[in-house]
Amino acid sequence: MNKSMYDVIDEIRKLEEKYGEDFNWGTDFKNEFFESELRKELALEPSFNVKAIARSYSNDDVLFEYDDKVFRIYHLTYSGGEPRYQEFTDGRAVVDYIERQFVEEYCEEG
Repeated sequence: MNKSMYDVIDEIRKLEEKYGEDFNWGTDFKNEFFESELRKELALEPSFNVKAIARSYSNDDVLFEYDDKVFRIYHLTYSGGEPRYQEFTDGRAVVDYIERQFVEEYCEEG
């Protein structure tokens, strides 16, 4: 874990500052709840290294980090179904995706 690496949590916080209260993602939440839900939906072993690091406030999307190297945005189902996800191997790519989705869905003019 190299501290000079791109800090996804810090970058999402910068987006929160940039877009203000309209921004639909955040890092201040009870991550244990979402980690537990993902483990239940995917039947993950307790030893599997997964961490919830951000969530969308407008839907059931949660950003998880696997083994400190892979990022996945899961759309949790809360019903036992298989959750959909998008995978990113680069922190910049996942932050760019989150910002692009927000701008396309919530900042379109006209």
